[in-house]
Parts: sequence; structure tokens; C-alpha cells
Amino acid sequence: MHNKKIISFLIIPTTILLLGILGITLGMPVFYVIGTVIGIITIVIDSFKEIKAGRYSLDYIALLAMIVGIIAHQYAAGAIVALMFTGGKALEAFASGRAESSLKSLLDRIPKNVQVKQPDGTFLATLLTDAKQDDVIMVRVNELVPLDGILISQTGLFNQANLTGEPLPVTLVKDQPLKSGIVNVGETIELRVTGTFETSTYARIVELVKTAKQHEAPLVRVASEANGYFTVITLIISGAAFLITHDPVRLLAVLVLATPCPLIIAAPVAFIGGMSRAASNNIIIKKPGVLETIARSQTVFFDKTGTLTIGTPTLSSVEISNTSIDETRALAIANSIEFHSIHPLARAFVSSAQEKKISLLSATQVKETVGQGISGTVEGVAYTIAQAEKHYESGIALSLSNEQGTLATFVFTDILKPDAMQVMRDMVLHGVHIEVITGDTFENAKRIFGSLPITIHANCSPEEKYEIIDKAKEHKIVVMVGDGLNDAPALARAHAGIVFSGTENSAAIDAADAVILGSDIKKVSELFDISKRSLAIAKESIWTGIGLSIIGMVFAAFGFIIPVIGAFIQEGIDVSVILNSLRTLGE
Repeated sequence: MHNKKIISFLIIPTTILLLGILGITLGMPVFYVIGTVIGIITIVIDSFKEIKAGRYSLDYIALLAMIVGIIAHQYAAGAIVALMFTGGKALEAFASGRAESSLKSLLDRIPKNVQVKQPDGTFLATLLTDAKQDDVIMVRVNELVPLDGILISQTGLFNQANLTGEPLPVTLVKDQPLKSGIVNVGETIELRVTGTFETSTYARIVELVKTAKQHEAPLVRVASEANGYFTVITLIISGAAFLITHDPVRLLAVLVLATPCPLIIAAPVAFIGGMSRAASNNIIIKKPGVLETIARSQTVFFDKTGTLTIGTPTLSSVEISNTSIDETRALAIANSIEFHSIHPLARAFVSSAQEKKISLLSATQVKETVGQGISGTVEGVAYTIAQAEKHYESGIALSLSNEQGTLATFVFTDILKPDAMQVMRDMVLHGVHIEVITGDTFENAKRIFGSLPITIHANCSPEEKYEIIDKAKEHKIVVMVGDGLNDAPALARAHAGIVFSGTENSAAIDAADAVILGSDIKKVSELFDISKRSLAIAKESIWTGIGLSIIGMVFAAFGFIIPVIGAFIQEGIDVSVILNSLRTLGE
């Protein structure tokens, strides 16, 4: 779709160029007139669309110049202005085209059919949209829960990261509510449906992303700011020249040098260079304007889990309760049993044992009961690993016990990424207000970030994250940095969304405007640096181009520059603006 749009824009300046060549070759000014008329029609159509959408374009001076060119019989000058303008619009179309943002990845994760229990106890595959209130459905291991409901099975083990962002699995018991969007990571379960797909939690996330993308708030861009001043100066100089001389050719000479090509070209070229620079640093920008938005941002929201933290449970400490065992021995026994487990925390045991080069022991008679724990025999002794009775604010804890009682307690937490705190401190020092927005508890977030002067929003659902961003946008330019499905509505709603691609989060990637390949938090700082530099160079190019155009207009007002020469001078100004803007490609 975007390539077709670019081609459609290229057709117009190419046509005008060919008409100009015919005019020169055949010595027939009518071809210049046709080219100029095409330019006028293009501007009128574009301006009508912009005004209808509540926006005002940069086209009016160019429109006036082409009309005066025809009236003053300066057809070649009018055609050159038409070529410059439509060529600039083609470049703008290329630079401003946004990647297609789709909800396909969100919808693809939802099973198209659900297994609905029949009166005879069998299950029948039924279209998801046909499932009704009080239907009993089956959800197998690693399947997404497609509909909100009440758990009928005795227990179930679920990963709620899609909704809360938190990586630690939770055990739910019979009669507890289940929200669609969570993943069953335990045994097959049954649930009784409450509501329909349209009213489900997952469907509301999809709708929030769709709504945010359809109602993106426009920002005042640097070119628009400069255009107001430039238009006023142009009208003063051209108006004075015409009132004094009553010469339409003199008026045209001023208007030709006032065509807003530096305004149209400078920022897109600077930001295209910034996009290229970011890509070389493994940061993909979907549209150039994102760099300006990030550079101007006043408030940055960070998701906690997976964005500022590693995003997977890590064994953070081992507490020994019996002198008959030490930490290494306790971890060796636990690892040998958990090696056979389907529980997500089992991977944390295995990873920790591998890092510490602890050998795997032989475990027999391993039996796991979802929601209760896992047991096994190691070197003739029976052990059980279950959730610890003591509550740990820092995360989930599992205890290792045998007939003697509790031997050790393993505490799992989600640890901060290296440099995460430094990145946030640097942004605060540069005047950016930081807020952390998380599905985790306030106590955990406060424990990690309490030393920073930031705002913490805890226990947030995807809808609540969306609402917080929506409210903040009323007064500030807002950037959201996240990593998962639960962040997708907030990423889409922010003025600019930045997402990490280190996990399976294609829905969040679709919703975001910038994608950091991998999970290095320092890339956020690099993106902000690139954005600020690109905006600075864009401003420099715009104001340099405006300054040169004003000097040229003054000379034209005094009769030192004729329209055709003025058009070529303006082309020289455009080239200088482009060359300066391309500095964003360098260091």
C-alpha cells in the first residue's frame, strides 16, 4: 500500500518534468502551462483534504506563485515551482509513510475454535464466536485461554504475562475467575464461560489497540512552527514589492524564492538519516516523525517486567534451614528433581545450576501435581518441592523438604537489566519525567525504584495502562516503553511507543512506533540521543533554508533576481538544506 502511494506521488513530478522537457525542446510554452496547472490542481486537492482533516498545509505560497506565474506569463517559472513542489511532496510521502500496523498478530493468537463440552461428556469443536454463556470449554497445555470464565478443574497453572507483564506463574484453584489472554502452562483444564468473546478481556485489549491507532493525536511539527513565521515574512516582502512596483513579475520573483521546499524537505531528510543511523544500532523506526516526537517528549513511561527487568524468573537466593545440607547440595537435589518438571520455575533451577556448574543427580519416582508441587527420590531419600509457607515480598519462594522438615528455601525474583537504573537516572537528569507502569505490586516496584524521583503505577491491567497514558497525553508529549501484549494498548495510545523485540511479542511490535532489536536497555538512551540530534539538525536546516530564502526574496523585491533565476536559486537552497540534513547519517 505504501509503495503504491509513493509511486502515485512520483507520477506527478515525473509528468511535470517531461512536460518541461517538451516545452524546452519544442519551444512551446503551453507545456509549461499544463505542468503548472497540474501543480495547482495537486495543491488544491491536497489542501482540501488537509483542511477537511483540521490541518493546514505548507502549500499556499507555492499555489500563489504558480497562479501568479500564469498571470504574469512567466510560464517556465511556474512550471519549475510546480516541479519543485510536487517533487518535495513525493519525498515527503516516502519519508512520512508509516509501516502497516495490523492487529493480525493479536487475533492470530486466539484459537478460531474452542472445545465445548456436550451433555454426553464429549467435546465438540465450536467456533469461538459461537461459544455462549455457561458453556464448559477445555483449554490444553500451552494454549491461550480464549474466553473469560470460572475454573472448574481443581487447580490450574497459568502464565499471566499477557495481562500483567509478570513472568512468574500463578496457581489458581476451582471456582476462581480466569481472564482470557492468560496461557495455561499446566495440565489440561476446564472452565465455565462467563460472557462472550466480544466482552472478554482479550477482545478488549484488541479493541483498545485498534481505537488508539485510529485516533492518534497529531503533534505540532517543527516545520509547521516555522511555516507560520515564514508565511508572514513572505507576505510582507511580496506585498510590499507589488504595492511599490505594481509589477506581477517582481511579485512572482519573490514568491518563487518563497516556495516552502526547505520546510517540506529538511525535516524528512534529517529524520530519514536518523532512521538509518538508528537501524545501524539495531533500532527500527517505523516513520520519521517518531524521532521528532521522542526528542520532544516530556514524560516517559516504562513498563517494569521485561523492559527494565530481565523478564524471566531468576533464582536470587537460597536460605538454608537445616545444618545437614549446604546451598550447593540443596540446589543439586532441587535441580535434579525440577529437571523433570513442566513448571516454568524449573528452568530457573536448571539455569542456576548450570551457571554454578552443579552436576545433575539421578532422581527417581518423580511425581508432579499441578498446584501442589513436585516430589522425587534422590540417592534413596524422598524430597518434596512446594510453595514456601513464608511470604516473600521480593517474589515467589519454593521450599525443599524431606522427612526431617524444611531443608532450604529458594527465592525467585525478576532482576533488573544491567544499566536500567543508570538509563533512568540519565533521563531524569536531562529533565525527562519518568513513570513506571506495571502489573506487579507497588511494594515490589517501590523496592526496586524507590531511590529514584519517579512515579510508580502498580497492579495495572492493560486497560488501566491505556487510561494512564491517555490522561497524561492531555498535557504532555508522552512516550511509552514496553515489551509485551499487556503493553500493546498503551504503546499504541502514547505519542510514541518503543518496544523490545527480545520476546514473543509481535502484537506489541505492531502497536509500537520504534522497535529495539534485542533487550538492551541502553538502546533506549541511544534512541533518545539520535532523536535529539536529528531534531536539532532538522531545525538548523529549516531555519538556514528560511534565512537564505528571505535574503533571496529581498534581492528579488529590489529587481535583482528574475523569476526563472529565482527558481534555480531556490533549487540551490534546497540542495544545501538536503546536504546539511544528511549529517544525521554521521556520528
